[in-house]
Amino acid sequence: MISQALKTLSFFFGLIAFLILGLMIYQSFLGGPFFETPMLFTMENYINTLRDPGFYRALIGSLVIAALTLLAVPIALFISIAVHKISIPGRAIIEPLILVPMFIPPLVWGFAWLYAYGPTGILPRLWGDVYGLVPAGILSALVHVPNAYVIISTSLLGIDSSYEEVARIHGARAIMVMLRILIPMIRPAIVFSAIILLVLGFEQFGIPLLLYTTVGGEVLTTYIYRLHVLSITPSYPKEAVVASMLIYIAISLILFQRYLTMKYGKRFAVIGSRVKGIGRIDISRTWRVVLLILILVYLIFVVIIPLGSLVMRSLNPLYGGRISGITWDYYITIFSSEYHRRTIINTIGVAAIAATLGAITALGYSLAILRSKRVSVSRFFDAASTLPRSMPGIVIGLAFLWLFLFTPLRPLIYTPLGLAIAYVVAWSIMGTRVIASSMSQLSPELEEVARIHGASSSLALRRIVIPIIKRSVLIAWLVMFIYAIRDYSIATFLVMPQTMVIGAFLVMSYGAGEMSLISALSSVLVFMILAISALIFKLGWKPYG
Repeated sequence: MISQALKTLSFFFGLIAFLILGLMIYQSFLGGPFFETPMLFTMENYINTLRDPGFYRALIGSLVIAALTLLAVPIALFISIAVHKISIPGRAIIEPLILVPMFIPPLVWGFAWLYAYGPTGILPRLWGDVYGLVPAGILSALVHVPNAYVIISTSLLGIDSSYEEVARIHGARAIMVMLRILIPMIRPAIVFSAIILLVLGFEQFGIPLLLYTTVGGEVLTTYIYRLHVLSITPSYPKEAVVASMLIYIAISLILFQRYLTMKYGKRFAVIGSRVKGIGRIDISRTWRVVLLILILVYLIFVVIIPLGSLVMRSLNPLYGGRISGITWDYYITIFSSEYHRRTIINTIGVAAIAATLGAITALGYSLAILRSKRVSVSRFFDAASTLPRSMPGIVIGLAFLWLFLFTPLRPLIYTPLGLAIAYVVAWSIMGTRVIASSMSQLSPELEEVARIHGASSSLALRRIVIPIIKRSVLIAWLVMFIYAIRDYSIATFLVMPQTMVIGAFLVMSYGAGEMSLISALSSVLVFMILAISALIFKLGWKPYG
């Protein structure tokens, strides 16, 4: 019974994932809205879009931000080596701070950056002008350092330490060990992290919205947002064309990554094959202190000061200038307002529904991927969990909006369940990674023995598999909860007044200039995310290894 329910729920969400992807591409080849246009395919939409100078400006903007996001790779490489191979002092405290930006929405980082370093920030113009294409790309790189750090750290921790020991025995210095052994052996991870960062750079919406559109610029995601939200009459075909181009770019990058995985998997088979423990690079105490100071500078100026500025602005009665006093007025306004209280409750409620459905779906995906005897079934669920990550959040939100409005699923858009379903499709890959990683270490023989003794698949799942991986299921639930409450791009298209959540409210409040409420609600969101993140780390979870 349990096994069948998991299969049904997983198949439902897998089907929805392919449906929204197909719907967006299908609409891009139609001459009008899909719900009122006969099935007559045309390339006219692509031709018209490619003739639009505004599209090329947005495309160039996206390319530049994606390219600048790659700056996160050398920063992440430096931090990974310092933390895992050199063992700088205080790494147990430093590492969670390094991973924090991964959980906080880029939109909130944009607000925090403005409150810290903007023209009216606490440290105004410390880095020069924060508005423009290059500042937006640099901030995108800084907030995505944890994504590259996770991938590179996973590879570093899988290197056989005997190779470093042999090099040191033959007199190689620490710098030579890093340049001639470590970096060449983790080159695949460096390339993979670069590809992931390119995808994340192309899907950026919140940071360009705050830092680039303000000076008249656009990227592809803000271009779609303008076509749909800021236009009197939305152009469905043109929106679909631009969204589909983003999908084509992301899928191409993901397929290229898969190709490199297969290529490097054969070429670098030594990694993780016979690990003898984590090798440490011995350097002088002075250099350890220098590395520690450099990382602390990064954390102070990229993480601590912006988040501290965000909180201070929520306690400051005036936006602009120095902090002139402390007041709780903004928080009193929020918690005394029925609408704002409902927004916070909705955020938590939708996230709880999404996390519950997502954890169950991730369990079903993991079982299908790792335990299915049919390769086609395994590939279907692997693709169903992975493909939505090739779609920027704003594209997923737009696709679900069309799916809900113009199909029998329309009633769902007026309920928290509709938004939760979109979150499950978008973020199930995060829960699947956690559960699949744990389940892959569980021998199938345990389940086979149970079935030999007459246990059904459901009983084996309930009495053997779930009890063993229950901690991973809980962590998957918490991770899905965080990704649900941090979302703003999907919710921007799907929320109704009765289902308003914090992320969508921040986007709409920014358009209305309500900076005081933005700082307070952003701070509430950050506190919730930090509390849950602390719980996840307390449970022993690390996003690598």
